[in-house]
Amino acid sequence: MRTEAAARKQSAEAPRWSEVAIRVPVADAERLGALLIDAGSAGVITGVHELARGARRRVYETVRGFFPAGDPVRARLAVHAALNRLAAVPGGAPGARRARLRVTWLDLDARLWEMDWRAHFQPVRAGRTLVVVPPWDRAPHPGRRRVVIHPGMAFGTGQHATTLGCLEAIETLTAAPPARALDLGTGTGVLAIALARRGVRMVDAIDTDPQAVAAARANVRRNRLAGRVRITATPLAAAPRPRVRRGARPARPGRRYPLIVANVYVDALVALEPVLARRVAPGGHLVTSGVLRAQQGRLRRAYAAARWRLVRARRRGAWVTSVFARRPDPAAPVRRAPRRRVRG
Repeated sequence: MRTEAAARKQSAEAPRWSEVAIRVPVADAERLGALLIDAGSAGVITGVHELARGARRRVYETVRGFFPAGDPVRARLAVHAALNRLAAVPGGAPGARRARLRVTWLDLDARLWEMDWRAHFQPVRAGRTLVVVPPWDRAPHPGRRRVVIHPGMAFGTGQHATTLGCLEAIETLTAAPPARALDLGTGTGVLAIALARRGVRMVDAIDTDPQAVAAARANVRRNRLAGRVRITATPLAAAPRPRVRRGARPARPGRRYPLIVANVYVDALVALEPVLARRVAPGGHLVTSGVLRAQQGRLRRAYAAARWRLVRARRRGAWVTSVFARRPDPAAPVRRAPRRRVRG
């Protein structure tokens, strides 16, 4: 039987979080969710629509974000900045409408956060062969490969349009599975695990957030894929080179990936284009998501035709998931051996 002092100690040791709930017009919800993540939120919950008084259709949605409670001033400034950026987006909430936005804060610990996710995290079917399920889901899903994800305090449960778009692209690109793949910005590890479930033999997954790395490693163990999925805390520029199976020839320096999935925001995608161009094998594919419709033009300009070919771009709500093919590198000039003069 736990004593009252032990209960207080456990409560004090549990990580505490500040939840912000913002009521916005439905048209602004996806943009605001992206801006909250960009501002440092550990995750977002959207999809709870509300009826305005006298309205016949749902016109408002409550977007909820989660920030560490240890620095409340920083969290509130981050949310304020996100709302300012929302107001600046063409078609976003203008000042007159922002004045009526309802913003509320609530302190909660990690256990309450997990209970909240349990209420919102339901199985998600992606394409024809995958289903993302929480660990407590025991229902059969005939014909689908289970990707078991406990969200923890990391982003990525398959429910967001960006993750779902990547899962659908992965299903298409792994009809004949490549030997290796890289998941950039892995979050919970959902895409890395899906790649392995689809038959990719060796998957590297990287993230710079220690909480995401811990959550992803735990999810890899839940799916019994520790021998095929490697999670590391590193930026892309320092990411590990592709691995090969035991007994095969060692990887050559500069070896590339046939497939990279990058579900990160457009600023990172633009900045990382030169690095990604060096890491995707000629003829290989790059999947990008985390890009709003209004940002797609910027992405396409960064991934210019000299090195990339846009295979397809699929819209889902406010988001666009793109598949690029890496063009072959220009042929290096061939050095000719000097001709020897033969004396007769």
